[in-house]
Amino acid sequence: MKASAQTELYLIKQELGSIISELEGIENSIRNEFEGIGNDICANRLRAVLDDRLYKARKTLSNIDTSKVREGFGEVVC
Repeated sequence: MKASAQTELYLIKQELGSIISELEGIENSIRNEFEGIGNDICANRLRAVLDDRLYKARKTLSNIDTSKVREGFGEVVC
């Protein structure tokens, strides 16, 4: 994998980390700053999305074996 592709993968990981951090902050604000408007339901749903999708996406990106990825569309060499 070329250095430019490794850099791009790194930037994708960084962006996903930023998105996760921002959503965690939103979830905490909803849970702590709003009361009586279904804040727990809303915060719990946001937490479920974080747990179910975004953390898994981050783990998947972190586990990519870059030695098996070719330039182009990210085809995996088997």
